[in-house]
Amino acid sequence: MDNFAARLQMNRERLSVKELQLAAFLQAHQQRASSLTISALSTAAGVSTATVSRFAKNLGYVNYAGLRVALGQAPVNGASLFEEIDPGESPLAMADKVFAANINALQATVNSLDATSLATAVDLLLGARFIDLYGLGGSNIVALDGYHKFLRTPLEVRYAADYHMQLMAATRLTKRDVAVLISHTGEDKDALALAQICHDRGAKLIVITGSAHSALAKLANVLLVSVAEETAYRSEALHAMIAQITLVDMLFTLTSVRTGQQGAKVLAAMRDTIGQTRQR
Repeated sequence: MDNFAARLQMNRERLSVKELQLAAFLQAHQQRASSLTISALSTAAGVSTATVSRFAKNLGYVNYAGLRVALGQAPVNGASLFEEIDPGESPLAMADKVFAANINALQATVNSLDATSLATAVDLLLGARFIDLYGLGGSNIVALDGYHKFLRTPLEVRYAADYHMQLMAATRLTKRDVAVLISHTGEDKDALALAQICHDRGAKLIVITGSAHSALAKLANVLLVSVAEETAYRSEALHAMIAQITLVDMLFTLTSVRTGQQGAKVLAAMRDTIGQTRQR
C-alpha cells in the first residue's frame, strides 16, 4: 500500500509555501480530499490547480489521480506518522508508543524502497574491491554496526570512527571501490566533503539519508531513504537511526545471501573464533 504520509515526510523540504498549505489541508481532510476533483480540491485548500498538480509530482506521483488513490488508502488517524507521548500516561502506554513509532518508521522506510535501487546496491557491494562505511555523530554508530555485520562476509570492508581518518581513507578510494555514507540530514558539510572525495576518486556511493532531495542525495549512485518524524520527546534523528540500522542490515543480508558457500565459510569461521572467547 502506498504511504502518503511517508512520501510527504521525505519530500517536505522541497515544497513551496503554497504546497505546504495544501499538505496541511490534505493531512486534516485526507478522506474528503480523496473524493475531490483537482479543481474542487484547489478551491477547498485555497491554492491553484497548478499547485495541486506540482505537489503531486513533487511527492513522486505521476499525476493528481495517483495522489487521490494514495489519499484514499491512507489510514484516517491524524496528521502524524508517529504518536506524541503524553507525560501523564503510564510507563507501559509510553513504551507502547515508543515501539509503535519505531515500527512506523520501519514500515514507512520499507515502503520507500524500490527493487532497482536494491539490486544496484547489492551488485556494487559484491563487485567492490573495498567497501568503506562512513558516518558522523549518531550516523557513525550506524556505520560501526554495518562494519560489525559486514565483517561476517567475504567482502573487504573498512571503517574509521575519526573524521580525519575517514577523509584519509576516502582519498585512497578508486573506481573499483564503494562507499556507504550515512547522514540523517544529507546537508552536513563534513559528510558532503567525504561524498565529494568519493565522487572525485570515481568510487561508487551508496547514500543512506532522511532527505531524498538533499545535497548528499544528489551525489549518490544509489539512494536509500530512512523515513522519520520528530516528536516533542524524541528527535527525528533518533527515529531515523532505527531505520538506518535496518537499511544497513538489509544490505548485509542481501549481499550475504549472494555470497553463497564462500560467505557461509567466513561466517562459520567467525563464529568459531568468537566462540573460543566464551568461558566453557
